[in-house]
Amino acid sequence: MQSPHSSTASDRKALAETERLGATAKKKVLVVGATGFLGAKVLCKLAHDASVAVVAMSRKGAPSNESADVEWVRGDMMDPGSLDRALQGVDVIVSSANSYMKGSLDTDFQGNKHLIEAAARANVGRFVFLSIVSCEAASAVPHLHAKKVAEDLIQASGIPYVFVRAPTFLDQSTDFIAKGVQAGRFLAMGDKTTRWSYVLTDDLASYLAKAATFPGSEINNQTIDVGWRDGPKSQQEIADLVSEIAKKSVLKVRVVPWMVFRLLVHPVKLFSELGYDLIQMLLFFKKGVYVSNISKQEHFFGPAPTSRDAITRWAKSQQLIS
Repeated sequence: MQSPHSSTASDRKALAETERLGATAKKKVLVVGATGFLGAKVLCKLAHDASVAVVAMSRKGAPSNESADVEWVRGDMMDPGSLDRALQGVDVIVSSANSYMKGSLDTDFQGNKHLIEAAARANVGRFVFLSIVSCEAASAVPHLHAKKVAEDLIQASGIPYVFVRAPTFLDQSTDFIAKGVQAGRFLAMGDKTTRWSYVLTDDLASYLAKAATFPGSEINNQTIDVGWRDGPKSQQEIADLVSEIAKKSVLKVRVVPWMVFRLLVHPVKLFSELGYDLIQMLLFFKKGVYVSNISKQEHFFGPAPTSRDAITRWAKSQQLIS
């Protein structure tokens, strides 16, 4: 028989080993939407965090240019069984998935429902969901409304969540603003004066990664708008800043007036779900409520960039400046 003294020493050693392993255990973070324009940037941000085991979900598995720092799993948001397999052992989900730009809202509604239900079954510890600023006021815009529906489902599921609400992306995977600037023009939607908020996708990816890895529980069950420190901007203000930073002569701002969108919205609905959605979104911008409240952003993610800082980085990425 072991003496009480040796048993106590053995217990202390086992406890110390358990604590050591716990301290070095990596948090398993699953990125849903990992093959998208934004999702790929989220993967890159997380892959540089030594405390995280990064898992990326794709319907087709690993891409040909996969990184050794990322584990790829197969999963389809329209297939609940595949989600159960993909979520095994996952601590945190980061979802930036959407399908509306592909001309369908199946993923935005039914796919999100499946993912949320699977996350609840897997007892995921945090669900970081990319949402949209003021989506609760945009029931007429299908893909914005889908975000609010998903938020409500996540809240009802009881999973600790972080809703990162983004405004308009300054940069897009096909960047028509940069192409216009190179030609000396800026195409404005609606008017030159209505202000709304913007974000750079590199910054948004950083916020989503920080939400996933934020220590403790203070960030849980928070809805966090993101944007710029100096607030929303009109399209004329954006054009002026771009012109100044890129050292272009004053850009010619061409406006597609609101009336055009009002006349087109119902005819377009007959043949293009995506076109209808985009026009409704632009008409929603006209209301002037598409504005980020960044008070929580600065608390959880650090100082927000200014418009000048964000546009300067965007201009460099588009090779408008050196």
